[in-house]
Amino acid sequence: MKWLRGCLKHALKNQLNDMKITRLLSTIVLLLWSGYLWAQTPNFIVIIADDLGYSDVGYHGLRTDIPTPNIDALANKGVQFSEGYVTAPVCAPSRAGLLTGVYQQRFGFKDNPGPFRPSPEIVPGISHDYPTIAQELKKVGYNTAAIGKWHLGGQEDNSFIPTGKGFDYYYGFLGGASSYYFEDHATQFFLENDQPIQTPNRYLTSLFGDKAVEYILQQDKAKPFFMYWAPNAVHSPLQAPEEVLEKFKHIKDPKRQKLVAMQYVMDQNIGRIVDALETKGLMDNTMIVFISDNGGKPHENASYNLPLNGAKGSLFDGGIRVPYFMYYPKMIKEGQKYDEMVSSLDIMPTFLSLANANATQELSGVNLLPYISKEISEKPHDKLYWKNANKWGVRDQDWKLFYDQDSDKVRLFHLAKDAYEKEDVYDQYPEQVERLLKAYQEWDYQNASFSWGWNPAAIGKYKTENQFTFEELISEKLASEEFADVMVIENPAKTGINTSNKVLHLKVDQHHEKYFLSARHSPMMKRGNKVAHIKVKSKQNFRLNLTMIDDKKGNVSAYAHKEYNGNDEWQDLVFDFTDWKGMKSKGIELSFEGLENNEDIYLDDIWWNVQKKEIKNNETVRVENIQVYKSIFQKDKQVLVWKPIPNVNAYTIYHNEEVIGTADQHFHLLPMDYQLKDIKISTKPKLFDN
Repeated sequence: MKWLRGCLKHALKNQLNDMKITRLLSTIVLLLWSGYLWAQTPNFIVIIADDLGYSDVGYHGLRTDIPTPNIDALANKGVQFSEGYVTAPVCAPSRAGLLTGVYQQRFGFKDNPGPFRPSPEIVPGISHDYPTIAQELKKVGYNTAAIGKWHLGGQEDNSFIPTGKGFDYYYGFLGGASSYYFEDHATQFFLENDQPIQTPNRYLTSLFGDKAVEYILQQDKAKPFFMYWAPNAVHSPLQAPEEVLEKFKHIKDPKRQKLVAMQYVMDQNIGRIVDALETKGLMDNTMIVFISDNGGKPHENASYNLPLNGAKGSLFDGGIRVPYFMYYPKMIKEGQKYDEMVSSLDIMPTFLSLANANATQELSGVNLLPYISKEISEKPHDKLYWKNANKWGVRDQDWKLFYDQDSDKVRLFHLAKDAYEKEDVYDQYPEQVERLLKAYQEWDYQNASFSWGWNPAAIGKYKTENQFTFEELISEKLASEEFADVMVIENPAKTGINTSNKVLHLKVDQHHEKYFLSARHSPMMKRGNKVAHIKVKSKQNFRLNLTMIDDKKGNVSAYAHKEYNGNDEWQDLVFDFTDWKGMKSKGIELSFEGLENNEDIYLDDIWWNVQKKEIKNNETVRVENIQVYKSIFQKDKQVLVWKPIPNVNAYTIYHNEEVIGTADQHFHLLPMDYQLKDIKISTKPKLFDN
């Protein structure tokens, strides 16, 4: 109020007229009212577990071996949804639907990001036409943060990373899975905001807990916030701290023991988040939503979905019906259970209603609060729908029809009498099959015709070229115990054959007989592309060995070596694997021999092709894998595509020896009547003499 009196005194001193004073007072009242509204507007936290089984929370009362006291406390103080569904049986599309409030199939997000798609025009990610919760809340003054697993695009186009989707702050990894420990530093794997960072050697779930607590403690009551907390627990690999495993040594199944320990650590970090909210006095004005992205996967991570049938990846309820509750003491009475069918799509409209925000797009979900309070007596949803790769399904109040991929058949269950999907009654009720199939087809008609993923039969046969160029945000961690540091940095010498902006820096510190650098996956190779090129630069000479790993046990499948002359210039080392009979490796390992001093090594462009000659001039590299696909967006065009060449940023396209265009990416639109045999692509400005 001192500030208000000061403003009035200043106004009188300067003899403002009544109108000016009125305007000033109106402005002051508006500012004070805005601050009051902000103080009353709730904060929002979404906690999304990864591959969590329906039985694996204590509040469901289905298992006794998995203590989740902090999750249970929140669930018991809010409303538990006994029939809470997500929009996909796998991670990424489920998260896309949650964050947009729209069936993600509308914009092609029908499967996890993968290499296959119908055309190179398609890039995995949340469509820019469909705002996320974060983008909508930012419009009404919210701070926004995402912490943890993303899995929603960005590795091919960084406009799809969290900071491009409405989040002011991001800390996490872009891919679908990660180790929980980093004995070494990651490269291009973790991001803070939009920058690759080195990862602390801390158990990953606890690291994400640290970041969540830090973020909350930085917040102020004067401005609301939205935090999307997405630990990768309890997704594989099964890894847990030794001291926590000791706590559960009575569990004899080693997989189950690790899963229970991983879930326990996640629960403890949820407790830390609650403590931080209470420390800041924000707990009573924060809505917390807890949900899993899909069902558990018993054979992989020893989770339990019982009594539900099915698991992650299937459209049985075990794949799509998940632990799900909301906590908000201002409007949700504690100890409630809501038994009607609800969806993860309902989170966004519920948030926007409380924040007095309008949705840009028509949402597929509903604000759940009036249904929970019985203000609205109808059910939130008449039907729910699913489409994941070539799987599809529809459910209403009493019936569920879906395609079961494992048995290659369409199934019908009468849920009113068979809640756990034990008896398939497809042949007994053809009228229900016809009714539900018609409803599904009408819904599917509104979806995008394209997608991406791992099943070319369901999606399309174009396959992206995945190379380690370090210009892109790669989803793979390159690991080393011998090098003191493994990090992507700015290219210290943009000369010769390597003018890339980013390269991999290998810091030599202590002496070893050999220095190893490994990746769990190798870049994908198309048929016949069995020659590897690697650019290196250093002031010392060494021998570089490249080993292909052919299975998870680490068996060597193929091996080649080359010498580097130590002239401190970029050199292309060529590794010929044309005699290798395999088509796909489970990983690669680089080993360096003969390093005698502490001169650092720079590495770039692990690139596969068919050319066995050393690259000395990038313009002499032949363009490979030239193909055409139908355009998705322009029906009268076809898409010419080729294998991108590192350090080449311009291509010239010729038709019958005449220039018809240039491209700075690896595809170009052509008229439908052009034949591939008449097309040539060059990295040079001119290919033919007149």
